[in-house]
This record gives sequence, structure tokens and C-alpha cells, in this order.
Amino acid sequence: METEQGAELNTTQPRKIIIVGAGAVGAAAALNLRRKGFEATIIDPDPPGHGCSFGNAGAISPGSVVPIALPGMIMQTPRWLIDPLGPLFVRWRYTLKAAPWLMRWLSASRMTQVSRSAEGLKPLIGPTFNEYEKLLGPTAFHSLFRQQGQLYVWESEHPSRSELVGHELRAKHGIEFHWLQREEISQYEPALAPIFARGMFLPNNGQTVQPLKLVETIIDQFRAEGGAVEQGRVVGIHPHDDGTVSITLDDGRSVEATGVVIAAGARSSDFTKSLGVNIPLETERGYHVMLPNDASLIRRPVVHADRAFIVSPMTDGLRVAGTVEIAGVDAPPDFGRATSLLHHAKSMFPELRGDQSSDWMGLRPSIPDSVPVIGRCPTARSVIFAFGHGHLGITGAAMTGRLVAEIANDEEPSIDIAAYRPDRFFGSVRRSA
Repeated sequence: METEQGAELNTTQPRKIIIVGAGAVGAAAALNLRRKGFEATIIDPDPPGHGCSFGNAGAISPGSVVPIALPGMIMQTPRWLIDPLGPLFVRWRYTLKAAPWLMRWLSASRMTQVSRSAEGLKPLIGPTFNEYEKLLGPTAFHSLFRQQGQLYVWESEHPSRSELVGHELRAKHGIEFHWLQREEISQYEPALAPIFARGMFLPNNGQTVQPLKLVETIIDQFRAEGGAVEQGRVVGIHPHDDGTVSITLDDGRSVEATGVVIAAGARSSDFTKSLGVNIPLETERGYHVMLPNDASLIRRPVVHADRAFIVSPMTDGLRVAGTVEIAGVDAPPDFGRATSLLHHAKSMFPELRGDQSSDWMGLRPSIPDSVPVIGRCPTARSVIFAFGHGHLGITGAAMTGRLVAEIANDEEPSIDIAAYRPDRFFGSVRRSA
């Protein structure tokens, strides 16, 4: 049986698999699994795409091989931490709980680890546009994506050590980028204020103009091909000796399956810990401001690299997104951070109206080395992990979905998955006696 996209649907006896999480990663995994012949069901307490996938900047960045933690960053971190509206902030009440993850993050800034992270990221995110077109088909793909590049700009005259490492990694991995002098920046985005000393253009990057619509479109195709979506909160995953697994929900229901995919974003560690696997997963809380009357101001995503935020034109407005706040998954939002983003955006674009704005906060699921966790659970083969994409969730979702389906179907993965293995963290697995 051929689907609209030309993917052959396996018609052998289906195996039942549950995908916990209806974000971009969970949706892509579910559709790929369905096309492998699995009887696939997504379970999430929220409507599809309404978690972190809803409010991200929509950047699709096959050239983002540079991890977040870099050499030299330890010198900048104290200055960031004392500024409550800076690019990185840790709420003081959460400091002790966050400390182990932060130490791992700083440790991941060593050049040996940075090089390993870049090598792991490239094959996962490099083919993202091709993978999305395969997943969606040409018509839906071209309606949701733009490939007009991304522009990075700096007010600072001279690059930091961390920045230089990033440029070296891009060059090493064959990422195309072009340097722009001060006078050249306005040729790419005329609305930018003349305050930027230098710029960089990445022609092969791009964006989705509707992140929520992207997830909803994948879900619609998944349903059309026989997949199911249920609203509910999974509270327990219980593997059995015969290789099957039970899923319990907060309403008391129990569902039996032959496999489970954990793609629950920042809440994935709720399940991994119960399975005896301690993954260093933290939430980098991000904010956005949506400006419905300013979408035509720019042509493509523009990154203010000094202040670590991005401005993206979308179908329903201009989105200003960024910052990292470490405060756990349950703390209330601090929308002062969104206000700060708007303030910085106005200095960046003098013509910005900024009226009728709306704010949002989301939970990025982040691993210290910036490389997601993809693979079978070390303590339960029927459980597959697919989370921890940090700032690259939308970019990495399509290939992750393909890998999950290949792993579940016991196929040789399309790319080497050693870099993503769940047991790569020292002491991460609690061995049973």
C-alpha cells in the first residue's frame, strides 16, 4: 500500500506501540512507526504540538553543529547568572537542585566533548529538510518551510573564545557560511538598526513559518494512515519479563503494548528514573513575545548573537524568542524575561511596532552536551528513548522519528546512533542485583 508521500506501508501483523508525547519528536516518531506497520498510539495530556513545539522560534538549522557549552563560556557564566534578565539565569531556590546538571554542562565545554557533540549533531540535523519533505510530502512541506537562510549579527567588534570555537566547528564540518561587514548587513535585512559591527549568513538554514501547524500536519497524516491520538497523562511505564509493557494513566486506565517510545520532552526523566536510568535532563525554560503586526519587517530569522535571542517572521506575526532560565518544570513563568526580549528587539529594529504582543514560556528538554538521547532503554528493551533535543527540537525531530522507527523495527539505523545512546553517561544506569 502506497501513502500519498510514496512511503510503503507495511501490512504485516501490527505490533502495538505507545508514543508518550505529542510534540514534534513524538509526532515524527509516530508517523514513521505507523509506516513500518506498527499499531501506533500517541498519548499526551495536551493537544498535539501545544508543549515546547508550540512556541519555539521555528528555526530549522541543519548547520547548527555547535553545542551550547563551549570553551571559554565558564568565564562568561558568572556575569550571566547575576543578571536576572540576561541570556542565562538560575532561580536561586532551584540552584542546589540544578547544580549537578550545571556542573555537567560546564564539563561538556571541554574541547574533546565539544568535538564529539558536533560530530553527533551533524548527521542528525544535516538532512532535516529532506527528511521533513519525505515525512510530509512536497505540498505540505513547501507550505510550511522557507529556505532563505539565517542571519547572525553581533554588536561586539571582536569574537569571544567561545564564538571562535563555533566558527571552527562549522568550517570543520563543511557548514556553508559567509562573513558580512558592517555595511553589508543591511543588504540582507534593511530594517536592522545600524548598530551591528559584523554579521554571518548561513544560506542553508531556514525556518518553519508555523511550528504548531507543522506538528498538527504530521499528526493529521498519522491519523489518516491509521494512527491514533489519545489525550491523557501517563504516570507509569511497567516493562514485563515477556518483553511487553504496561502503561498506566492518571485516570486509572492501563494499556498493554509491545513497546513504548518516551518522547515527553522535559518530563521524560519522570519515566527514565522509574526505569532505573538516570539521564542528566534539565529544562532550559525559554520565552517568546509574539507581535502580530510586525511579520513583514524581516525576510528570514535573525539571531542577535551577543544577547542570544532570535527574531523570526511567521505566518501570524513576528516572534522574538530566546533566553535560558533554569528553574525546573513546575515553577511559574517570569514574563519579565519576555518583556526584556521585546526591549532588546526594539533596539534591534527601530521600526518595530511591538503592539498587541502576547507572551509564552516553554520547557526545552536539554542534555549537558547538547546531544539528544535516542535508543533503547538499557534496563528495558521494549522502551525507546527519544528526548533531550534542547534548542534543536524542531530541527532534529524528523531524523529522530526515522531512527526511532528503525530501532523499533530492529533495522540497521540510517546513521550511526552511538553518539545518542542512553548509557553514555557515567553511572547513568542503576544496575539490578
